[in-house]
Amino acid sequence: MGDVLAKFEGKCTQCGKTHRSHRKETVVCDCWRLCPVCNAEMTTYTPDLAPATYGLDGKRELQILMVCTRHSPPFLSTQKPVEVACT
Repeated sequence: MGDVLAKFEGKCTQCGKTHRSHRKETVVCDCWRLCPVCNAEMTTYTPDLAPATYGLDGKRELQILMVCTRHSPPFLSTQKPVEVACT
C-alpha cells in the first residue's frame, strides 16, 4: 500500500528491479546480497588470510565481497552495491 503514494521510481542497472519512493532519493538495491544461482541471501566473505595478502595487478584490495555456501564449490561474488536514483 505504501507504493500507491510513491511519486518517484528508479530501475536497478544490475537486476532490473524497480524501486519506488515518495521523494527523490538514492537507494541501494539488495540484489548484490542475493546469490544469482539459488537466490538465497549470501553472507559476508571473510578470508582466511589478511586482506592485504590478496592482490590483483599490484592492488592490495580484496575483490570478493559475499559468499553463498549452499553450493559446492561455494559461489564467490564480486558484485558491489548498486545505487538506484529515484527520480
